[in-house]
Amino acid sequence: MKLKLKSKYQFIFFVILFFLINFFQSKYTRLFEDEAYYWVWAQNLSFGYFDHPPMVALWIKISSYFFDNELGVRFFSIISFTFLLIITWKLIDFKNKQNYVWLFFLLIISVAFINVFGFITTPDTPLILFVALFLYCYKKFLQNNNWLYTLGLGFSMAGMLYSKYHGVLVIFFVILSNLSLLKNKRFWIAGLFGFLMFLPHLQWQFVNDFPSFRYHLIDRGKEPYKFENTLLHIVNQIAIVGITFPLVYYAFFKEKAVDLFERSLKYIVIGFIIFFFLSTYKSKPQAQWTIAITIPLIILSFRYFIDHQKARKWLIILGSIQFLILIIARVFLANENISPIKLEPHIAKTWVNELKEKTNGKPIVFMNYSYRNASVYRFYTGIKTHSLSIVRGRKSQYDLENFEKNMQGDNVVAISTLIDGPLYVLKKDSKLYGEKINNYTTFQRVTCTIPFEQILLTPGQDYIVEFEFHNTYSNDISFENISFKGIFQEKRNKILYEVPLQIDNLTAVKGKEKRKMTAKFIAPKIEQNQEITFRIGLQFYDLSAGFQGNKVNVKLKK
Repeated sequence: MKLKLKSKYQFIFFVILFFLINFFQSKYTRLFEDEAYYWVWAQNLSFGYFDHPPMVALWIKISSYFFDNELGVRFFSIISFTFLLIITWKLIDFKNKQNYVWLFFLLIISVAFINVFGFITTPDTPLILFVALFLYCYKKFLQNNNWLYTLGLGFSMAGMLYSKYHGVLVIFFVILSNLSLLKNKRFWIAGLFGFLMFLPHLQWQFVNDFPSFRYHLIDRGKEPYKFENTLLHIVNQIAIVGITFPLVYYAFFKEKAVDLFERSLKYIVIGFIIFFFLSTYKSKPQAQWTIAITIPLIILSFRYFIDHQKARKWLIILGSIQFLILIIARVFLANENISPIKLEPHIAKTWVNELKEKTNGKPIVFMNYSYRNASVYRFYTGIKTHSLSIVRGRKSQYDLENFEKNMQGDNVVAISTLIDGPLYVLKKDSKLYGEKINNYTTFQRVTCTIPFEQILLTPGQDYIVEFEFHNTYSNDISFENISFKGIFQEKRNKILYEVPLQIDNLTAVKGKEKRKMTAKFIAPKIEQNQEITFRIGLQFYDLSAGFQGNKVNVKLKK
């Protein structure tokens, strides 16, 4: 009894220690750019966002009720990581585990990447909590599929999907590990309950024309296969664990699954690694894509290290080294003055203040992959910003929310690496140029729809294209400071050619009006073997063309 009580206090001590470390890390480390972007989401809670489901925005919104500044973005992530530690500990079945509380926390440190989500806020932060909760409910469901764990399963399924779409893979691999679940009525009820909870997000996708699905499945450029991508995937699986990776993976694969629950842990790890290995044939992998495997790795390898003294000894050695590395890295993140290299959170401190001073605090319109810059600048200055999406970049949440409206009529400064204007600031290796624009007026949400799937043209010859211009705004458009561009792209969305479009007798278009238009251009000299698409985009002022037109295939006349 004494030993158990002592172990209980050991566990509480380590949980509080991790909480305090993450708290002060969050307080003294400036935001990562993606965190600032998700903070923008949280200013207007919704059931969906352009890039991801909405749970990360809810995490930040809850944080903002307790603190301002960086802690107002991260506080609930610290709380959720604390719950993650508790749930993961409860998932471990070992009769003498109370004697190895210290080993559990050493193992948490030894799986390095999971520690990141103890203080930063990204979609993976709530995801790993709901993965742990799902596994806990599934384990209890296998023992006793009562209503509590049935509804808990459904709740955690919805939580994973509201965090990140990768959550569906966890569900899939668990079912694959135990196909008898498909004969279990309670499991179907759990799935139905989770689906009903997830319906508001699906309804949001439908109303907004499925922007997230379109981006991830269609619009996102698909790369040709590169061996480097497959190699990077392997490196990522090493990186998410750290220098202890030989021990942790060896322990995981050597430890045999003794029941259906542990069998599911094997399937999740192996399934995720294989699935994203296959994805390297069309895209560049990211380490966080397989973050869900860290929990199964910890649960199964923990038992192996208890049973095998030699492996445990090496874990103590390598885990202690990794702990020192993590502490040093955390200190460098929080204090750029002693860091030997400029890390992402350090960068904003210089360029944001300099840009604010050089623009006299005017509203800023960023352009080209600028949604991060716009978000960081707004977070640290409170000044209005907008991210103007252009075909040379990508769309973002700034296209769904009406940030554009807030900038209309203002005297702004447009900032980008592509602007032909004076240099305003250096952001690490990027040079940000600017252009002052008085009475800023744009109509980036209009559409230019070509009613054909394909256009047939001869390189170097004149071509006439018909399209429907739809003014989706209530205001009339007089086309001052607006020009039409024809944009040719290869299948990975890279721009190959951009040509001016000539539209004769162009007059103002009334609010909500749809008008048939005809544009003329000279077809560029396209090579016969290229797979190319064509679209129409609007160029406002001297900025780059946007996403107003639909894509159609280009076929060359023989």
